[in-house]
Amino acid sequence: MSAHDEGVHSGSGYFHMKGVALSILLMGLSLVGIIIAYVIFGHIGPSFSAERINVQQAELRKEYGLPEQEVIRNQTILLTPPSLRDLNQDTIKG
Repeated sequence: MSAHDEGVHSGSGYFHMKGVALSILLMGLSLVGIIIAYVIFGHIGPSFSAERINVQQAELRKEYGLPEQEVIRNQTILLTPPSLRDLNQDTIKG
């Protein structure tokens, strides 16, 4: 072995583990941030998105002078993608 090899292996054997430790620390801090955000804001759910879309559509219809459209409030319909809402149940079952 050369003198250089002894210097690398004799000192701190865990020098290369600092990057791993910092990565794990960063992931932990990210998870803590996500948990804090969830506690502060709570579970928003699909009703928030549906209400936001209704507000946006109403604003755009008013801005461009389009006729009013019926607002859908039924949760089962809102959870179904728009492309599948008009399909018959017999068609889905095959």
